[in-house]
Amino acid sequence: MEALQAVVLSSAQLRDMLMEAAKLGAALAVQEFRADLRQSPEDARLQKLRGYLADPASLSNQHEHWADSGVIRRIQTTAQGKPKSTSWFMKFQRETGLSGCPTRQSPAYGRRREWSFADIKLAWDAYYRRR
Repeated sequence: MEALQAVVLSSAQLRDMLMEAAKLGAALAVQEFRADLRQSPEDARLQKLRGYLADPASLSNQHEHWADSGVIRRIQTTAQGKPKSTSWFMKFQRETGLSGCPTRQSPAYGRRREWSFADIKLAWDAYYRRR
């Protein structure tokens, strides 16, 4: 017969252990929440778009998410870590047909045009498949 190890705790010890675990869990949750608060809405949109381009199944409603040229230019940065240029975006838009896709006016920036994540993905795949 094998010997089993056991730990015997009093109810006070168990309560203290559970309270400590709860405090650690709450501290981790607050830390993560604070990090989310520091992230700008544009950065959050960029993260979501990058995630969608990497894994289309990560977003079920891709036609309800939109991004403007500033976000699209930051998907893949230059060697210096800067966003792609405006001229790169104009070429990207022209060569992929993104310019013909439906757009909407940006709720945050007024005159900026935004494209749906679905259209951005189709254009992105077409542009980088050729290269």
